[in-house]
Amino acid sequence: MSVFETIANKCGKVGRSVIIGLAASMVMAPAVAQEKTLAPGETWRITAAEADISLQRLVLGDGARIEFADEVTDWRLNARHVSVGENVVIDGRGRAGSSGRAGSSYEEPAETCKDGAAGGAGTAGGAGGEGVDLSLNLGIARIGSLTVLTDGGAGGAGGPGGKGQHGGDISKCRGGAGGKGGAGGPGGPGGAAGDLTLVYRPLGSLETAAVLRAMDLSAAGGEGGPGGEGGPGGGAVEGRYMRGGVAGNKKWLAGGDAGAQGLPGAAGEAGPSKNPIIQQAGQGKGLRAQPVGDTVDRASRIEQLEQRIDELERRLRALEKKARQ
Repeated sequence: MSVFETIANKCGKVGRSVIIGLAASMVMAPAVAQEKTLAPGETWRITAAEADISLQRLVLGDGARIEFADEVTDWRLNARHVSVGENVVIDGRGRAGSSGRAGSSYEEPAETCKDGAAGGAGTAGGAGGEGVDLSLNLGIARIGSLTVLTDGGAGGAGGPGGKGQHGGDISKCRGGAGGKGGAGGPGGPGGAAGDLTLVYRPLGSLETAAVLRAMDLSAAGGEGGPGGEGGPGGGAVEGRYMRGGVAGNKKWLAGGDAGAQGLPGAAGEAGPSKNPIIQQAGQGKGLRAQPVGDTVDRASRIEQLEQRIDELERRLRALEKKARQ
């Protein structure tokens, strides 16, 4: 018999109902809000079971990192009170593609009088992985510097072409030509960048401009992999005189041509980039970070963001004034 049942039996029917109700409310009560602290230099590897997390408090020490298991494709974090140290990184970049395999090569020459075979073609490089989709909702009390990455992974390099076979030797025949080198494999395509949305709330005396200056967001598509090099052509036997059928006569037997270098593989295409979105909670439409590839330095980006913030604040004051009229 449980403690609740013992008390309920002693208190009677009414007491039993009250006790049962209290017990049910305890079972249904939400779990205590979680807290998470990463020590300086510590890494938190997010698993599929942690794809959607709500925290009461999150502390990220200097040099702390948040990374993701291979099976995680998106991560949603809602943290009400966040303290960020210096050089903190949330790394949601896709994995690089694997390199292609080299084509088959020939080490032994072809049979006498025969041309060498061509080297095998290299295989294609693997595709880069897609960046993790990140949706971050943070109440920030302190921030040193934070880098958030959802870049696509680079495509893998194409495999090199194999070496062509050496031409066969001369024996009452012309020498065999060397085999052509194998073609290089194409590079793998770069992975697509993940979606990146960051909604923040400055807490206490922390200013909006300070939050923006401390953040560096990137959602660039992965670079395409380089094509594999073409394989070297096989060598050939040089021509030479050989003694003819009549005494004292010599017959010229031509040599074969050396094999041509294999063609290089084509480079893979870059993956599509995204525009990270950063938004202050309660301020309406978010600001889009500078598109990837534009040559704008960090100071210019901060100045543009500060100007946009000033513009939003002017609009807010105008709306408040209109509401009071």
